[in-house]
Amino acid sequence: MSEISQTTSSSLTKAIALAAAFLFLYATVLAKLGRDWWSDENYSHGLLVPFVIAMIVWREWDSLKKTVTDPAKVLGIIAIVLAILMLFGGVLGSELFTQRISMVLMAAGVIVYFFGIRIINLLAVPFVLLLLAIPIPQIIFNRIAMPLQTYASQMAVWGIRLFSVPTVRKGNVIDILPRGSTQTISLEVVEACSGIRSLMTLVTLALILAYFTRRDETGKIANFSTADFIRAVILMITAVPIAVLTNAARVTGTGVMTYYYGKQATEGMWHDASGWLVYLVALVLLFAVNLVLKKILNRRDAEKVEEKRSGGVGENITSPAVPAAWGFVIILVLSGVAINWFANRAEIAVPRTSLATFPPTLGDWKQKGNDIKFEPGIESVLGTTDYTMREYTAPDGRIANIYVGYYASQRAGATYHSPQNCLPGAGWVLKEPQYITVTTADGRTFTANRYIIENGVYKEVMIYWYQGRGHIEASEYRDKINTVLDSVTRRRTDGAMVRVMTSVGSDEAASLTAASDLAARLAEQLPPYVPE
Repeated sequence: MSEISQTTSSSLTKAIALAAAFLFLYATVLAKLGRDWWSDENYSHGLLVPFVIAMIVWREWDSLKKTVTDPAKVLGIIAIVLAILMLFGGVLGSELFTQRISMVLMAAGVIVYFFGIRIINLLAVPFVLLLLAIPIPQIIFNRIAMPLQTYASQMAVWGIRLFSVPTVRKGNVIDILPRGSTQTISLEVVEACSGIRSLMTLVTLALILAYFTRRDETGKIANFSTADFIRAVILMITAVPIAVLTNAARVTGTGVMTYYYGKQATEGMWHDASGWLVYLVALVLLFAVNLVLKKILNRRDAEKVEEKRSGGVGENITSPAVPAAWGFVIILVLSGVAINWFANRAEIAVPRTSLATFPPTLGDWKQKGNDIKFEPGIESVLGTTDYTMREYTAPDGRIANIYVGYYASQRAGATYHSPQNCLPGAGWVLKEPQYITVTTADGRTFTANRYIIENGVYKEVMIYWYQGRGHIEASEYRDKINTVLDSVTRRRTDGAMVRVMTSVGSDEAASLTAASDLAARLAEQLPPYVPE
């Protein structure tokens, strides 16, 4: 065997070993990510992203080989160490997003270590596509998606009324009285607490479209020319209003059809067909915007095509130092052993009492009726291990509603749904936010959130907080930090979101006092059901 063949064989062996070690290290992360791509419609485009990345790498293979420079060893090692620390922290703290970002950083670090920093410029689009396929934390996603859902519902109502269809909007719920009917039908712009389905997909498709319609084959910024890069950014931003407009158009059509044909317009063939039609129209709009941007930017920017980078394959792509390559294999495998041990480490099972047996009496408050249950679809979205929702009455006749949603583990991604995200979708408007201090009978105090919420003629005061493992927090972000720390130090991620609501009536001060009293009584009784 010739020396060149031996070198090629050695490099191939090391590359395969590195890839296998990488897959071993991130096997659990990749498996969970794949399940999310399969089950979460917001990120179903992730199933196609690996194939698109492979196509881009194949198309750019010659350019990638010519772009290899001296290894950036220091920068690569920093990225790799940081990625391992992020992975350990993510696994110990049960934070999926951190684990997945660690995987991207690790891949970038290995590439930079062996092949230099310039190659990252050519691989920038594949890395961005991978980032766009990683589900962002639900707390952040809801913050982004909820306002867009509201805009979509507002535009849908405007569109429905253009067809002289009477309608009333309550948050993201639109009530329509079908022609000749006496019972209204409610249309939800989106499912409870979820985002606009096409949003992340359209942003990803916008980047793919911009990349494969580049005018130049090479460029300065992420392999884009300046004009093409500007076009890609504008196209990705434009995908957001396109998602809102197409979603609003779908609801408008459904609303008009509901007025004329009743409930069957909200289900069955029409409902499925309208979903596909939304994606098709959105794609057509993206292509149209792309064509317009190409004409405008190409006319204004007469930028010359950058000369092809010269140079051969170089020694770095075929002969990285043997100790370094095999050293990384050993590090990744050992890290994978430790990570997988921590990932499979069972959480401590804490004895607790079922919320079904929660006391019917809380101080002077008495339970009214039976426990209230959500519909199966909403229960599935909430993902609680155990919950109770019921009404209590005070001696003066005041009625209040309580909700306790308990999660035995938040390691797999199931977590609290903040009222700030869910209630607006049901038509409630949240006003006058502030923190209040709740004092229990034994003198303990804790901070909770207080809102005045309105839905049509209904006006209520709401108090809520997060409780578990000995913590009571008003902020969901501080609670998340506590959850991460407790997962590492105590092997526990259990906890609950607790909410109290009562009508404001004619005396807002009295309603706040009553809600605070019930909140204190509720918190006192929770430890057996939400263990400390």
